[in-house]
Amino acid sequence: MALLEDVFSEASKLSLPDKVRLMERLASDILATDLQNSAPDEWRDFIDRTAGILSDDPIIRWPQGDYEQRASFP
Repeated sequence: MALLEDVFSEASKLSLPDKVRLMERLASDILATDLQNSAPDEWRDFIDRTAGILSDDPIIRWPQGDYEQRASFP
């Protein structure tokens, strides 16, 4: 825990742009780690569970109606 507190202490000394860069780097590392740890079958299972989920209640695009006529300018 002391190491984490040291990191926080050092991060508080950074300028705002450097803090943003640090956050982006940490987020990128977290996402990469999460993707590496997820099993390839998890994605396939997700697709299998959700594919066709709206088949009984399809999305309908209703007619858009008439558009307002606006004055034209030269």
